[in-house]
Amino acid sequence: MIPSGATAGSARPNPIGGGVTRRVAPESARASRHAGARAVIVTADDFGASPEANAGILRAHRDGILTATSLMVAGAACGEAVEIARDCPNLDVGLHLVVCMGASMLGAARLRGIVDGAGRFGDNPVPCGMRYFFSRRARTLLRDEIRAQIEAHLSMIGRLNHIDGHLNFHVHPAIADILVEFCEEYRVPAMRVPREPVFTTLGLARDHLSRKLVEALIFRALSRRTRRRLAAHGIRTTDWLFGLHQTGNMSADYLLGVIRRLPPGVTELYFHPAWDIGGASPSAAARHEVELLTSAAVRAALEGAGARLTNFAELVRS
Repeated sequence: MIPSGATAGSARPNPIGGGVTRRVAPESARASRHAGARAVIVTADDFGASPEANAGILRAHRDGILTATSLMVAGAACGEAVEIARDCPNLDVGLHLVVCMGASMLGAARLRGIVDGAGRFGDNPVPCGMRYFFSRRARTLLRDEIRAQIEAHLSMIGRLNHIDGHLNFHVHPAIADILVEFCEEYRVPAMRVPREPVFTTLGLARDHLSRKLVEALIFRALSRRTRRRLAAHGIRTTDWLFGLHQTGNMSADYLLGVIRRLPPGVTELYFHPAWDIGGASPSAAARHEVELLTSAAVRAALEGAGARLTNFAELVRS
């Protein structure tokens, strides 16, 4: 079993930057509402996907700047993730909704038509998205599955402060509408909105230029619609987000550049860290994200930018 996390404020060795780092307790997001103030929520997706993802998230929280994560309730290592969450009370655990490229909660018998015989959703987001948009039956099945994932999360974690989605599918119009309704029913106070300033990202990293521009056009429209729906129902979100366009290609230069350019308000920085624990080897990119999240240089950059670490639990209390 992965050892339990340290309590907030405890000093621990930093395996990347050397010396000793001090875990930064989340600050109130009220400061972000003051003119020019900056607050940062640092999140990791895919909690529960694998033991390697769990190990990376735990290390990034215990020894680094990670303040929040989101749980895949049907993930292969969900049980272990729940144990880690119990040992890390300062780790804000939300729901990582899966409706594409992953396993369902309800399975093939209940979701015939949107999952395969093994109860897995399709791996191609385009046909999945089209099916959910045009098929009323698919949306009915989705509603049942989304409810099941929310209730599974609540039964395992006991609280739910925020929801996001695998591949950011949660801002798909059909899914966002269901989530807004369920956020009210289950009193979930916050959702991620992938609102990334694409020209800031392009100014720092021009790799995959065409993909980034297409993503920006798609998510600009989806995020505007979702943000309006959330605001109308009193559901909170952050002001800005980084991590969408650079997923799988995070570098120290990019991350430090983003931190130097943090806009006023609350910004979410999200990652997909994983760590080698002797089983399946995670990608070099995932391991590098753990190194970034535990880097003394990254922590110093946040302090230099006057950015306060926070999480969704603090955001919704502000």
